[in-house]
Amino acid sequence: MSENDEVIILVDQHNQIIGDVPRRLMNFGEDHHRVTYILVFTESGNLLVQKRTDDKAFCPSFYGVTTGGVVAKGESYIESAHRELEEELGFDAPLQSQGVFFTQGKGFKIWGKIYTCHYQPEIHGPLTLQPKEVASVHEMSIQTILDNPDHLDFTPDSFDALRHYANKLTSAQPDDPI
Repeated sequence: MSENDEVIILVDQHNQIIGDVPRRLMNFGEDHHRVTYILVFTESGNLLVQKRTDDKAFCPSFYGVTTGGVVAKGESYIESAHRELEEELGFDAPLQSQGVFFTQGKGFKIWGKIYTCHYQPEIHGPLTLQPKEVASVHEMSIQTILDNPDHLDFTPDSFDALRHYANKLTSAQPDDPI
C-alpha cells in the first residue's frame, strides 16, 4: 500500500476512535490521530535516531528520535509499532509500553503511545533502513538529544515523546488502548 492509499484512524480529544480517513484527505493540523513512538535502545544505552529523507511530507531532513508512525485503520497501537519497526529499521523485537500521551503543534494533534525496545545486532542482524523514509541512523544519548548541543532539528512530536519518557510524565496504565 502506498502512503497515499493509507487510511488513518481518527480519534476525538479523549483518544476514542471516531472514524478513519485516507492520508491524502487528512487535515493534520485539525484532525486528532494516533501515532506510535518506539525508543530503540542500543546495548550501550543510547538511542537509535533516524535522519529523515529530504522528501518526507512532515519535517523533511529532520531527526526522528523514535521509530514509528501513524496507526492505520484496522490496527492497534502495538500492531502499528511492530509494523513500523520492521518497515523502518528491518527488525522486530519485544516492545514495552511506556504509556499514552497527547502532543500537538503546527500540523499535528496526536495521541501517541510510547514503546521501548532493545536492538542487539547479534540477535536482530544488521539494520535495513527503509530508503523512502530513513536517510541514516545515528546513535545518541538521551541527554545529548535533550541538551541538543549541535542544534539539530528534531521532529517536534518525537522529541515530545522522549521528553515524556525521560521526565517520567507518562507510564503504562491498565486502561491504555492496546
